[in-house]
Amino acid sequence: MGYRVKAVDLLGLVMPRTAAKYLMGRYQFQQAQRLYEGVSSSQYRPTIANRTSGDGVMNIAGGRLREYSRELEENHDLVVSVFDDLVNNAIGEGARVQPMVRMADGKLAEDFNDSLGELWTKWGQDPETTGELAFPSVERLVARCMFRDGEIFVQKVIDGRYPHRTDLRLALELIEADFCPFDYQDISRNVLHGVENNAWNRATAFWLWKNHPGDPLNLSIMPRAEDLKRVPASDMLHIKFSRRLRQRRGVPIIHAVLNRMRDVKDYEESERIAAKVAADMTGFIKRTAEYNGPTEVNASGNREFSLQAGAIFQLQPGEDVATIASNRPNAGLEKFRNAMLRAVAGGTGTRYSSISRDYNGTYSAQRQELVEGAIAYRAHFAYLVSRFHRPVYEQFIAQAMLSKQLGRIPRGLDMTTLNRVDFRAPALPWIDPSSEAKAYATLVEANLESRAEIMRQRGRDPVKVIEEIEEERASGLSAVMIQKAAASATPGQASEDAQPGETDSAAAA
Repeated sequence: MGYRVKAVDLLGLVMPRTAAKYLMGRYQFQQAQRLYEGVSSSQYRPTIANRTSGDGVMNIAGGRLREYSRELEENHDLVVSVFDDLVNNAIGEGARVQPMVRMADGKLAEDFNDSLGELWTKWGQDPETTGELAFPSVERLVARCMFRDGEIFVQKVIDGRYPHRTDLRLALELIEADFCPFDYQDISRNVLHGVENNAWNRATAFWLWKNHPGDPLNLSIMPRAEDLKRVPASDMLHIKFSRRLRQRRGVPIIHAVLNRMRDVKDYEESERIAAKVAADMTGFIKRTAEYNGPTEVNASGNREFSLQAGAIFQLQPGEDVATIASNRPNAGLEKFRNAMLRAVAGGTGTRYSSISRDYNGTYSAQRQELVEGAIAYRAHFAYLVSRFHRPVYEQFIAQAMLSKQLGRIPRGLDMTTLNRVDFRAPALPWIDPSSEAKAYATLVEANLESRAEIMRQRGRDPVKVIEEIEEERASGLSAVMIQKAAASATPGQASEDAQPGETDSAAAA
């Protein structure tokens, strides 16, 4: 029996190192065939490699993402719906603030907390430097700028340069992202995109224009480096939205659906124009070989006649009237638009029914959509609390202590709890009040939830609700309301309240 010698074996005898490299390369090639198909390159799907950092990506995008997002909000109603849904559900009318200062024995200092809440409400009537916004409006604008522009800067003004209107020397200056130039960098100071970081990538300062670069008063002036000011990070709050680590600037939340929304806008505009054209009846005259020509023509050699309602005109031999067929409005427009909006809702963490105003679903479907959407809304609210509300509140407490606005400190107050506060997100709306109320009642009866917590989830203060209930009971109003409700109950409702085994007549009796 013969022995077949392979070329690689002969090569190994003469040039062993070259043969080893060949075998290793062949082994790696064979292993590469077993990799994920998604990373294989072809003429239809070329390999896309992105090893750029978060700052590197933003260095390419610059401020154009913010500009595109603003342009869509200014001109596209569906984008306005996206931002409205995010703001209304993430921050609503504003976070409900409940001071939670405690005494040394661990009990809540109720009177002190009430006075502290009143002082916060009083300061919140005029908290920002322009004097145009109350604190709930400030909260909504901060959230909207974060979602639309990707970020916003808030400077804490506590010095004497600002004419404070109260003895509590604290004001907030809301600064749009345009004030922090993307193209400003200083390698010696580790400044990139207008943000100065330390070796741990923590922001230590922000470089801002003294005036808005797009203001009409400044358009004729060439910006200079002297027009920048350095603001320490201790005086500034940087609220941003990003999905990359160590990314100094934020991105609009609609960054992944920008092109989709622009295409939907263009498509809808084209359909509107086509429907408008189709609404104007358009016709034309067909001519055959039998046409002998008009008897009267204009200077261009064409026959003229006017059309109006009920008009009758005579055709020449060889002429026939035809109309242009119209398939507008497009019957598939709504289905296509709704499909695009579902994709937009998925890409922005919003609810399809809210941005499309399409509520044609069952209770279970709407409830499921609300529950899933609430996760994203609560995450946004938690971020705003940590990066905006809580720092502002702690600065408010510090300034209230310095200006002696807290009044007399109760004896036995635990000063370490002075900054403790509970920020409550907007209450989730009730889709079906009857079903929601029964669910809450079941939780309370099973000792799985407290009445106070349910009141908080509904957006009410438990202390005030209990006080109102006690007042109603003392005045007898509660008993009257119960009697009226029982008298107006329908037979079906009465039978549902009946005990097992009772007939409708027995229950009514």
